[in-house]
Formats: sequence, structure tokens, C-alpha cells
Amino acid sequence: MIGELDLVVSRGEVLVFCEVKARGGPGFGGGFDAVTQRKQRKVRAVAEAFLLATRARPQRTRFDVASVLVAGARASPSVELFEDAF
Repeated sequence: MIGELDLVVSRGEVLVFCEVKARGGPGFGGGFDAVTQRKQRKVRAVAEAFLLATRARPQRTRFDVASVLVAGARASPSVELFEDAF
């Protein structure tokens, strides 16, 4: 196994691969900041393997990042979506 994909969503003719990153607070930056170039390359490689394995032929692919902030045990998490992030 080469890795995992957090979310794969079809939106019309676009197949979206979404990396989800959660943080317990703002001390280390947002979840978006954790999606480094290395992580982006890994997600792209796993997405390519997914496309080959499923023989999916979407007209377009997109890579999004969902940045989740969980401020505390009783607080509702907040989610910020970055479409076409990389």
C-alpha cells in the first residue's frame, strides 16, 4: 500500500481528492499549512494509483484541502475548505 486518500468526491465532471488536516489549536498553524509539497506529491501519487485501479476517466481532477480546527472538547469544529489547493 502506498498511502490513503481522505476523501474522493465526484462533483459533476470533476473528481475531487480532498486532504483533511485537523488541528487542536492555532499554535502550530492551520491544517492547510501541514500540507507540504512532500504531502502534495504523496496525495497526487495515491490519486494516480486510484485512477489506474478504478479505471476512472474524469474530465478533470482537483485537489482540495479541508482544514479543521477543533478548539476544545466542547467546541464545535470549524472547517475551512481550500478548493484547487494544489
